[in-house]
Amino acid sequence: MNFLALGLIIPLAACSFSWNGDKEGSGAAASGSGTTRTFQVTDFDQIDLRGSDDVDVRVGTGFSVRAEGPSEQLDRLRIERDGETLDIGRKNGTGFGWSKGAKVKVYVTLPRLTGANVSGSGNMAIDHVEGSTFEGGIAGSGNLAIAAVQVDTAKFSIAGSGTARVRGAARDLKVEIAGSGDVDGSQLRAKSGKVEIGGSGSVRAIVDGPATVDMLGSGDVDLGPGSRCTISKMGSGSVRCGR
Repeated sequence: MNFLALGLIIPLAACSFSWNGDKEGSGAAASGSGTTRTFQVTDFDQIDLRGSDDVDVRVGTGFSVRAEGPSEQLDRLRIERDGETLDIGRKNGTGFGWSKGAKVKVYVTLPRLTGANVSGSGNMAIDHVEGSTFEGGIAGSGNLAIAAVQVDTAKFSIAGSGTARVRGAARDLKVEIAGSGDVDGSQLRAKSGKVEIGGSGSVRAIVDGPATVDMLGSGDVDLGPGSRCTISKMGSGSVRCGR
């Protein structure tokens, strides 16, 4: 096992979630007043949340972005499309969503979702994901929940203490955790798996086939009775597989 490479998960994962909060401009124009705002943003298939707000994602017909919450907090909200990614955060000089003030909730509808990231302490809930590949990530203490996934490859990475809860099925499952994060895939079934943990993180999934587990630290992995695991570990961590 390459423990040096595993030790690099933390800085690499943290960098992968960076978002330039110092961009010029104020993002997409908002319409509405009071406790509701709508944003005319289209042509994205990934969502990045930065801060402590909540995002509810529905995969459906067309594009829709709506936010609800206290008026003064909505005025600070920044919605912006960067390439194929919808960025959700706070405007410059307003704390970037990291303050302890009241949160807002953003409702997003889009035709297809290929990736979702939570950076900070926010929460993102997704109703379902289908397609070839889905990549989900958390940097910090946030939460990512997917009610149903049906993809060829599902990838999840956590840097920090965040939690990802996923249900559904994938042909290949790949998980990287740096820290005390948790991937709860106790209702996620895959035909093969690869897990790397540096720290005290935990992974639960149902793998009906081959899997590799690399662990450095006190993490915990349970891939179910149908998994055939190749294990490399250093530390007090535990790994449970079928054989």
